[in-house]
Amino acid sequence: MINKIYALHPHIPPAIISKFENAYDLRIEPIKDGKVITLCFESQDDGFKLTKSYLSDYDSALNLTDTFFRNASANTVSEFPSLYVSEADMKEDGAYSTGSKSYNKILRILKNNAGINPNLQALLEFFTSQSDEVFAAVDQYLNNQNKTLFILSLEIDDLSIGESPYYASIRAKAAQDYYKDFYTLGDKTVEGDDLVCSMCFQRKNKLWGYVSIYNFYASKTDIAPIAGGMKKEQAHNNYPVCPECAKKLDQVRPVVDQYFAFRFCDFDYFLIPEYIGGSSEKDAMDLIIEIMVSQYSAQPGEMLKTRLGSFTLGERRKIVDSNSKEVFDYLAETKNTVAYTMLFYAKSNAEFKLLSSVENVFPSQFQEIFVAKEKAERYTIFKGMPGKKGEEDYDLIFRFDLLREFLPVASKLDGDFSKAFLETTRSIFKQEQVSYSYLLQRIVAVIRKRFANEQESDGGYPTKMTTLRAFLILKFLYYLGCLNPNIYKVHKEVTVNVLYEVFFAEHRDFFDTNAKKSVFMTGVLTQHLLDIQFTDRNAAPFRKRLNGLKLNPTLVTRIYTEAIEKLTQYDKNYYHELQSDIAKLMITGGLEELSNDEISYIFTLGMTLNKQFKTKKQEETENKE
Repeated sequence: MINKIYALHPHIPPAIISKFENAYDLRIEPIKDGKVITLCFESQDDGFKLTKSYLSDYDSALNLTDTFFRNASANTVSEFPSLYVSEADMKEDGAYSTGSKSYNKILRILKNNAGINPNLQALLEFFTSQSDEVFAAVDQYLNNQNKTLFILSLEIDDLSIGESPYYASIRAKAAQDYYKDFYTLGDKTVEGDDLVCSMCFQRKNKLWGYVSIYNFYASKTDIAPIAGGMKKEQAHNNYPVCPECAKKLDQVRPVVDQYFAFRFCDFDYFLIPEYIGGSSEKDAMDLIIEIMVSQYSAQPGEMLKTRLGSFTLGERRKIVDSNSKEVFDYLAETKNTVAYTMLFYAKSNAEFKLLSSVENVFPSQFQEIFVAKEKAERYTIFKGMPGKKGEEDYDLIFRFDLLREFLPVASKLDGDFSKAFLETTRSIFKQEQVSYSYLLQRIVAVIRKRFANEQESDGGYPTKMTTLRAFLILKFLYYLGCLNPNIYKVHKEVTVNVLYEVFFAEHRDFFDTNAKKSVFMTGVLTQHLLDIQFTDRNAAPFRKRLNGLKLNPTLVTRIYTEAIEKLTQYDKNYYHELQSDIAKLMITGGLEELSNDEISYIFTLGMTLNKQFKTKKQEETENKE
């Protein structure tokens, strides 16, 4: 990962590097709706005087020049007196207190500041002895504003922390210590010499062993996760980085965080390009950097307004979800001179955990995903889905968030299938095989749960939509080459009603045996019966005979027989041809070759699509009756 990020550095324009570069590790990311409370002090012969305060919007650019706010992890504090504050953290037992969490941090920062510049000792004494003035100043902004993020900062003689001569020595010390964590262990400086740098591959006289721009590399821990038994003091032998390359890595990290970071169905991931070959590396990588930077300012769903490189963008297509900003459609139009690595990660405070990686994905593979998506969506069974009350009908389209219904992520009700979701995602981008049996098992488990929870008055709607979404996913995976349904011996060819013949021919990839066709048509027949029961009795008692959709060959045969008996009992058996066709298919055998999950799903799909197999005469007869 780190080497691929390092390789981006020569292709990132200097203007972008300088935009994020700061020698003090200040925050460069925006803070949505963040506010800054500035306390204005005047220096006097006998100390400092608080003259006024004001509130302003947090500005990322001004933070690098004026505010000097820096994220501090855990119980550490920044070198500068700019920090998050809240009413709750400034109080103890409901009252503002010098012993509160936030105020204690302010005093710690000011004490450190006075240790570097003794002229600031009087400022520390002011915050210690005249805290009531500070509390009165901040209360007018913090009072009952619990949903706003506030940063407390200060000015001295109308000059900010970034400008004030009082903070010149502190700024210089922070700049000097900026890379300190890369070469110190505790209070000890640890450096290697005469080693080959793992980034530039040049032999250097000075090398550092703790260059961790993301905290998944933990060589300072007691038991390092790499090179078992490695001594912390010898980390530079395992991962040597020269100071020049360490600086480049530090420069490129914030650029990656902003322009190469995306969301994927609630997962964070980096999309890192890597030159493979073909046209010139500069042209290929410059184009990709341009795309990445340009898309950042575009809203989700918006087209980029600029012509990028040698191609003009077409229609914007989304494949992740309805909200996330995506870049796959842009990259699908580029040539296979660059491959991409998707790095899924979870970040919490100081912890950075790599969850999964998808390496060497080519633009042609992005393009194949869009092609498979369009092929799967073209069928009429996915068109004209009824919208919610007051909303228009819609067409089902494939997006990755559909998979979340069957592979939920950290769900309190349905469990956590994060690993399976990411593995399936990897298979899709790489066009590798997905386990048909496992996916079908998850699909059927979700359908059974929907079936058990839905009310008869729903008309089976939750189950129907879940079943259709599953079929769309299966069709998409099939067209992408990621799914090969179980292959069975083909039995005697049987001709059935033309409506079914057309449907089975259209979906021959899925209905390749008589057994599958018979199960599907039995599902259609069963739903015909349920519709009649609900129309006549406002209830569908035959649902109880479906065993919660936990089906097998014996149960399907029994359901078929009992459905005919019920229709005959009601004197509403309009489906003699359908029953005859099912019998002809069943008699050829093969049911025992299907898995129970296959039988359950195909049966439910037949129930879902029953209406499209009713003839006009049958509908008129049912309505008349």
